[in-house]
Order: sequence, then structure tokens, then C-alpha cells
Amino acid sequence: MPQIELKETEKAETIEKLKQYFEQELQLELGTFDAQFLLEFFAEQLGWSIYNQGLADAFGLMEISLGEISEKIYELQQEPPR
Repeated sequence: MPQIELKETEKAETIEKLKQYFEQELQLELGTFDAQFLLEFFAEQLGWSIYNQGLADAFGLMEISLGEISEKIYELQQEPPR
């Protein structure tokens, strides 16, 4: 599986959200370096699960779409002449 890489803006926003969360919910001041380290840890530990869920969701949508296409193709079939 490829490593999860966030865009710099997404990474910076998430780091700020982590810092805010720790301060508001845990009354802990988290520095930027520590927040970045924590984000990378979560991405490494949970990234595979989130990735796999995305694949499962995509596969489910594909199955629905293929089912709909199959129905449309079946509707195109013609009856033999009588």
C-alpha cells in the first residue's frame, strides 16, 4: 500500500486541529512538532484501515452500478419472432 501523503495545506490544518483538540479537550499544550509526529503516527497506524474502507466503499458502489448496467442490458434483449 502506498504511504498516505497529505497536501501541505491539509497537513498544516490537521496539525492545528490536533493542537486545538489537545488544548480544549485535554488541557494540554501540544507543540507543532509533537502534533506532526502524532499525525504521522495515526496515519501509519490507521491509514491502512481507512484505505481499505475506501476500497470497500468503492467496490460496493461498483457492484451497484454493474447491477444496474446488467439490468439495462437485460432489458435490451429481444424476444424471438412468433
